[in-house]
Amino acid sequence: MKKYFRAAAILLVQLAALPAFAAPAIATPVCDILPSATIAALIGMPVVGKEASTGMFSEACVFTTAAAKQGPSMFIIEQYTKPLPAGAEKDMVMTTPSSQVIPVAGLGDEAWMNSYTSELLVRRGSAVHKIIARAVECEKLADETYNEQDVRCTAKRVGILKQTAAAILAR
Repeated sequence: MKKYFRAAAILLVQLAALPAFAAPAIATPVCDILPSATIAALIGMPVVGKEASTGMFSEACVFTTAAAKQGPSMFIIEQYTKPLPAGAEKDMVMTTPSSQVIPVAGLGDEAWMNSYTSELLVRRGSAVHKIIARAVECEKLADETYNEQDVRCTAKRVGILKQTAAAILAR
């Protein structure tokens, strides 16, 4: 029995030694961070609706576009309402077996992106935002191979993600 009390006491001491993380200051509701017109200009498609949702650790605003050739698409801005330990940002970006998360210089204090999943996460101070650009329209050009289209469309999505993060940080 003493062994269990000792283990519990050690655990409590270790937990007390963890740094306290301040919750990010959320002054603007997530759907008011950028207006629909700004999102439409960034993605080059009209925004027909937006909807806020609240999760356990974040709030998100889902902007929807009209159905295009690929169908309706979503553009999401998420802001974390719970503190993230420094360095955890990279782990908050979705990965796949064939993709990697890379650092992005020049955005906030720290930024990470996965161009394959079209996600970018940026931190400035305690404020953390994730931008997700799913199904942004990018049609195949007549004389373009699939690989050429993939490179061009990925560059387009990356540009949109970076411009959106810059617009959020500029407010």
